[in-house]
Amino acid sequence: MKGTATLLPLNCVDKCLLALDGANEPMIVHAIVDVSGPIDEARLDRAIRSAQQAHPVMRTILRTKYFRPVREIQEVSGKSVLTVWDTAKLEATGYQGCLAEWINQPMDLGKGFPVRVLLLKNKEVESTLVFTYHHVAADGVRAIHFTGKVIASYNGASLDPEPQEEIRMSHKRDEMFEFAQSQRSRVKRYYLKVFADLANRFVLSALPPPTRVFHDLSGSSRELDVCSETLGPAELESIEARARSASAGLNDLLLAACARVVEEWNRVHGRSSNRIRIMTPINVRPKGFRNIVSNQVCWVSPVTTPTDRADPPELLRRLRAYTTGQVRSRRAFSLIYFYYLSSRLPPVAMRAVCRFLVISRTYIDTIIITNIGQIWPKTGSDEPELTRMGDSRILNVTGSAPVVSPMGLSICPSIYNRNLTLCLTYRSAFFSREKARQLLDMYVDEVRNYDVGPAASHDSIAG
Repeated sequence: MKGTATLLPLNCVDKCLLALDGANEPMIVHAIVDVSGPIDEARLDRAIRSAQQAHPVMRTILRTKYFRPVREIQEVSGKSVLTVWDTAKLEATGYQGCLAEWINQPMDLGKGFPVRVLLLKNKEVESTLVFTYHHVAADGVRAIHFTGKVIASYNGASLDPEPQEEIRMSHKRDEMFEFAQSQRSRVKRYYLKVFADLANRFVLSALPPPTRVFHDLSGSSRELDVCSETLGPAELESIEARARSASAGLNDLLLAACARVVEEWNRVHGRSSNRIRIMTPINVRPKGFRNIVSNQVCWVSPVTTPTDRADPPELLRRLRAYTTGQVRSRRAFSLIYFYYLSSRLPPVAMRAVCRFLVISRTYIDTIIITNIGQIWPKTGSDEPELTRMGDSRILNVTGSAPVVSPMGLSICPSIYNRNLTLCLTYRSAFFSREKARQLLDMYVDEVRNYDVGPAASHDSIAG
């Protein structure tokens, strides 16, 4: 890294997420690592600093230059982001209380780094690591990438600064917008399709607004809480086999199950459901920036109607066709143009737009489901095996996604060591802990028992 290169740019997705955060919608993601065995605090702190050195975005402070936000790179010496809570704190608050207290601590990007880490010592031989990231600096996949860097460094792997970071610091154009522009040669009538997709989302499909997940609580609390359920390797294999028998993927089944559960949840509570729109991210990965910790995602929002949801096999096929078609036609990247144009506005105007979107609720989807996919170990990957920290064994890795007010909750599925964990993050002003647990249980049951049609029976038995 050159000594004169002290600034890192924000791409258009970064800027829009920053504006949303400024509209009192905290954009925070978490990676939770459960460990069996002791963790050396000093060694962990050194590992975090090493990963920050390799990825400068994780040691930046947000500044303003020419009325625009920029990142200023800082030295990591003397600025530890590690916090340690011992069993005394755990006994006073409880595990769930400690986790809730941690995830609700605000992050001030103008004073601190966009990452912080909690080491929660459950017992002498059990620990939980909570890696907290501001979404302005990293999406869920890149947050897991950075977490893996920390664990690899803890295990003794050398983390030299990656050459792509130097490319990025000297890069003048917006990496996400440049990627979207690069797709023109791959798709006929590309701009026409992009315009048609934006017109459909913001004009044709604007009314009526998407169905909301029913909640019977109200208040101004911004506090979040989480609950989760883990399905073992045998159950995961059964679910994947049923999805394959319907020529679909696990993601498609998770989306279809989510749409049906929202409708059933509303029906149980005496509410009808019309158009349910699920926001789900797509990993973009621009060439040359794939190993850089940043935001490299776009979003699609498949819409389902009561007729669609009444036929589970057909719903699964429709969602599969939609997501596949969006990616192949590059129409999924149309939102990047919207983000880019929005990012050209002054920051105060961007925050005003975000406040309008949240208050009006018209353009906010029903729910977000963020599947960060297979975490570790990854088949065919050149990444080191990240199933241990020193002599201690990693038991599970889960993720928590941001929550936008009109939605009230988010779902983040993740797979570690062939264990599928479904983590539901919810705003306590909307859902009590009991109601959130009930909703998650309904979702888990739907995923386990989703009807993919008669073609699935033979394959499931064979598996």
